[in-house]
Amino acid sequence: MRRSMPVFRCLVLGVLVFASARAMSQEKFQTRVSITSQPSGATVIIDGMDRGVTPITLLDLSPGRHILKYRLAGYVERDRIIDMTHGPYIEKNEVLEEEKGLLLLKTDPSDCDVQIDGVSVGRTPKLVTWLPVSGSYNVKLRKAGYLPQSINVKFDGRKPLVREEKLVSASGTIKIVTEPAGAEVMVNGISHGVSPVTVAEVPKGRSTVKFHLDGFADETRELLVNAGDVQTLSIELKGLPGTLHLISNPDGARFYVNNEARGKGPVTIPGLPQGEYLVRAELDGYGTMSRMIKIGNGESVREEFKLSNMMGRIELRTCPVGAQVFLDGKLCGTTRGKDPSAEFSDIFEIENVMEGEHTLVLKADGFADLVRHPKVQSTKTLRHQVRLSRIFTPNVEIVTSRGTYKGVLKANRATEIEIEVSMGITRSFPRDEIRKVTLLNSDK
Repeated sequence: MRRSMPVFRCLVLGVLVFASARAMSQEKFQTRVSITSQPSGATVIIDGMDRGVTPITLLDLSPGRHILKYRLAGYVERDRIIDMTHGPYIEKNEVLEEEKGLLLLKTDPSDCDVQIDGVSVGRTPKLVTWLPVSGSYNVKLRKAGYLPQSINVKFDGRKPLVREEKLVSASGTIKIVTEPAGAEVMVNGISHGVSPVTVAEVPKGRSTVKFHLDGFADETRELLVNAGDVQTLSIELKGLPGTLHLISNPDGARFYVNNEARGKGPVTIPGLPQGEYLVRAELDGYGTMSRMIKIGNGESVREEFKLSNMMGRIELRTCPVGAQVFLDGKLCGTTRGKDPSAEFSDIFEIENVMEGEHTLVLKADGFADLVRHPKVQSTKTLRHQVRLSRIFTPNVEIVTSRGTYKGVLKANRATEIEIEVSMGITRSFPRDEIRKVTLLNSDK
């Protein structure tokens, strides 16, 4: 028992000596680590453990290698190595790099000038990669013909930011429709084609829009156009009246439009609305002609009616010459003869006789009236050679010393008067024997 106690004491003493030596050794090799950053305030993470923020001094790092991480909002994280064998004092300083955002700018329309905080950086579409995520930025978009537009940009870390902006036109747009289509469109005196048409870039303010289409009345409209406006202008054009010129061949036909008498040709009828019209031409002795005529808005239409002659003719030769000719009770004239010795007269013509049956009467002194009923055909000539029958009708009375005589006067000479006292028998009376001469039937 006495022999074991010294041994135990020796063991305890050895342990104490070893621990003291180790403590002296650790105190001798303890390393001081100073960690800083620009900017300061970065969180220091060593081997995954948060050890505070810069600036910071650490005394408790064990020998060996350690992983140091700098973390500061708005800056790129940095990883570094701390090697504790580099001496009793270690300084670690890190200049942190600001974290940059990703901004993609798109515009409608494209090719807009991009200004960031007053500095032009290019044209859309534009990818911006150099802006620190910690800031807030004013972006202006400009393009000729459009209103300037401003937007504010703020990043959410490294999350890509896409901005699509539609610019408002500095002018307006007018969508124009007309009924009917095809009208010429003038905006502020400039032609923009025919309707339907969309007129863009109309300056803001009052604008004048004019419409023209042949056959229709011109129209004008005043519009107030605001920047970015899209207006629709719909116009119904009013048709102009048309004019109808009617001509007949031969002249003088009576014209009827939709059965309404409009005068004798040539005739001009203005003020007719667009549409179709039934036109009829009539002329005595000619066939009636009808046709449909279409008149457009503001159109001037000329129509000629060539009428077909529907009349016939009658040609007469009479014996005796000098017969009066009556057709349907109307005196047409008296037959004549150039040759005194000819038995029949020259041809007597009756023109433009209507088709159909007529009453023809021939009269001559001393002859019975001759009545015929000729049937006239269109465009045909009906020829007659007629001989009137003699009748004895005294037309003079002569009183002489030897008696009174009635007869038909044949000759009235200076020395005598010759009369037909009976059919085919003539007698002459010297004037010195004649006491009185009386004309009978003097009304004829």
